[in-house]
Amino acid sequence: MDTLSVVLAVILAIICAISSIADFKTIPQVIQTMERLRLPLRIIPVLGVAKLAGALGLIIGLSIDALLVYSAICLTAYFVLATWFHLRVKDDLVETAPAATLSVLSLATLLTAI
Repeated sequence: MDTLSVVLAVILAIICAISSIADFKTIPQVIQTMERLRLPLRIIPVLGVAKLAGALGLIIGLSIDALLVYSAICLTAYFVLATWFHLRVKDDLVETAPAATLSVLSLATLLTAI
């Protein structure tokens, strides 16, 4: 595992952990986004758990290579789907860019971890 892989994994883990806190607190921006995406509000905690699990998997995966790869695969799938949900409702670039950027970051983390 090289330095770039570690840096990407840590950055992605921090972003996912912070984002999961927003999900657990159900801040108004999260609720508005879910409504705009036409997704049920009851899944917000589940999304928080998925992001927190991914973040923990990345951090623990720094010492267990297979876990790092698995966590990066799961987060890549998560953020690709998030991007698709934004595109599905024809969100503008400002609304879609965070999910798309995290898709790329997750994929970069995966590719450097393999």
